[in-house]
Amino acid sequence: MNIEYGVLKREDLKEAVEMSARAYEDYAYFANYFPDTKERLKALWAVMYRGWLTYFSQAHFLTARLDGKIVGLAELEPPHFKRPSVFQFLIHGWLQVYFDVNFRRMQTWLAMDEAAGKPCHDYKKSGPDIWYVGSLTVDPPFQGKGIGTNLIAFAGDYVRERGGKQLTLFTNSEKNIAFYTKCGFETFHECEIAHDGKTMGSWSVKKSV
Repeated sequence: MNIEYGVLKREDLKEAVEMSARAYEDYAYFANYFPDTKERLKALWAVMYRGWLTYFSQAHFLTARLDGKIVGLAELEPPHFKRPSVFQFLIHGWLQVYFDVNFRRMQTWLAMDEAAGKPCHDYKKSGPDIWYVGSLTVDPPFQGKGIGTNLIAFAGDYVRERGGKQLTLFTNSEKNIAFYTKCGFETFHECEIAHDGKTMGSWSVKKSV
């Protein structure tokens, strides 16, 4: 396969979200909080599209493309990244999220998401050259073909060219933690997250680039 790696254009954001939603559809991180498949897909679309639209001026979005089609995406937040204000989220349509999905479930998920990401965000503050990987996805039909591995390598080069020295991220899948370990990441925090009788692991990892 001739995969091309590059930077996402704003006009291709919806395509990137659609691909990432397919990758996350059965992920416990979302499935445990949105058990209904239809609502889960709405939640995935709402959170990623509205969130990434708000982040676009600060974050860096890298893509893997096959014949022009997006088959992989990495969202990177540089050391100087500042969480947008409530107003910035609102002007990018975040209020629509609560029309698309149940308010209580969304608030519960958002609280969990903030807690799950805290070890990485705290670690990111420990140095001026640490980049946070907010999302890394590969379209399900193309998983297991080396695209994710090469996308991480591309992200490492991209970050290093901009003065970065480390990447940090978290995952909630044992399969994924095995993959990240193979890619050179090391675990620095591990815990379990429980909700409605269901539990999932959460591993925070880091890697020098």
